Amino acid sequence: MIRRIHKKKVIGALSRHKEVDNKFLEVVKALPKEVLENIGNPIAEKAVRMSREVNTDLHSHKAFLRLSVSPHGILYASSKKLIHRNEKPFLQFLKKRFPLFIILFESNRGVFIIDHLNQIKMTKKDLNYVLKEYESYMPLNPLLQNLMDGNFHELWESFALSQLIQSKKDSRSIINLSEKWETKVTVRRSNSKPLDYFLVDKK
Repeated sequence: MIRRIHKKKVIGALSRHKEVDNKFLEVVKALPKEVLENIGNPIAEKAVRMSREVNTDLHSHKAFLRLSVSPHGILYASSKKLIHRNEKPFLQFLKKRFPLFIILFESNRGVFIIDHLNQIKMTKKDLNYVLKEYESYMPLNPLLQNLMDGNFHELWESFALSQLIQSKKDSRSIINLSEKWETKVTVRRSNSKPLDYFLVDKK
C-alpha cells in the first residue's frame, strides 16, 4: 500500500533526522508542495526517504519496546536503538495511553521525562539514578504493588494474543521492522505456527 505524502508531515519528521541541518530543512521547505508530494526532483526524493527513516525508527519503538513498571506510578524504559530525535513524540505517544503515569525514557541522548503536566524534560543522568530520584518522593500505589508480584511474561503474552486479528495475514513489514529487536516473546494462535513479532529490546 502506498501512503500519501504530505509536505507538513515530511518536514516534521525530517526535522528530527539525526543528519539533517537547518540549511537542508530550509531547502525542503522552499520546495513547492506539488514537487515534494510527488517526489518531483532528487531533493524531494531524499527528503521523503529520510522522513520515512525517522518514522520507521519511531514506529518500531511504539510497536516493540516494553516498559517496566515502578509501584510509585512510573513507567520506564531504555533503548540504545533509537537513531533519530524521536524521544519527544515517543513520550507523547506513551502519555496518551498511560496518562496517570510519569514516564522515563533513556536513549543515547539522555533520559527524557514526561510528567503529570505533560511537560518534557531531559537530563544526562543515568536512568536508574533518575528513577530512584522520582521514587524517593512519589508515594507507593497499592494496586501497582500487587501487580509487581504477578507473572509479567504471561500477562504480556495474553495482551499480545488479544491484539491478533484472525482474518489478517502476517505482515511482512512488521517482520522486517522487528529484525533489530532481539529478545522475543512467542505467541501462538490456535492451530497455527508460533508468532514472534511481539519483541522487546534486549537489556
